[in-house]
Amino acid sequence: MDSFLDYLVRKSDIRKNEYFNYRQPPQRPVQKQSYEKITEPTAESYVVFDLETTGMNAEVNRIIEIGAIKVIDNDITGTFNTLINPEQYIPQNIRRLVHITNNMVADKPAIDTVLPMFCDFIGELPLIAHNAPFDMGFLLANCRRENIVINNPVIDTLHLSRKYNRECEKHNLAYLTDYFDINLKNAHRAYFDALATCELYKIIQQKFYALND
Repeated sequence: MDSFLDYLVRKSDIRKNEYFNYRQPPQRPVQKQSYEKITEPTAESYVVFDLETTGMNAEVNRIIEIGAIKVIDNDITGTFNTLINPEQYIPQNIRRLVHITNNMVADKPAIDTVLPMFCDFIGELPLIAHNAPFDMGFLLANCRRENIVINNPVIDTLHLSRKYNRECEKHNLAYLTDYFDINLKNAHRAYFDALATCELYKIIQQKFYALND
């Protein structure tokens, strides 16, 4: 049954690597909410977060997991970790990558329930993500659908790594966690990716302060 549904999902593609249930009618262009970018690792209170999704297109695909770490004055003070029912089918390639099945999310709350709770969790703190445009694209698209406005500034550890880890050959999270001996168990699960990103940010921050001491 799953293989047949995956076939239908693939047949409904209109762009490479974008997976969704049905071919949808053309939509009017939407005005995307922008965000302030922080380009130096100076924040000492922040929320590191990561999303897992059903595909790559924030306008069509949906969030299936949010994981986040809250840090206040350089100490972890809270966590946020939940699966989300995307109300659409999770394709096989995504299931294999993130190890989240359709059965796992079937009885979980939908985004309209989870998103207000996540926004309460982050408050007005800066947000940190690895490859932030991807995660922020999904977060802002869902905020727009739920009529929620967030104005949190954003730090991208991918950008920071390219700037301060020039000895590294690559800057994806898998390579960086291995290079800096950061424990990343259950890779591609949102909470554990967020926790590893938090450690990566602290390493970059130490380098930054050493250069500017």
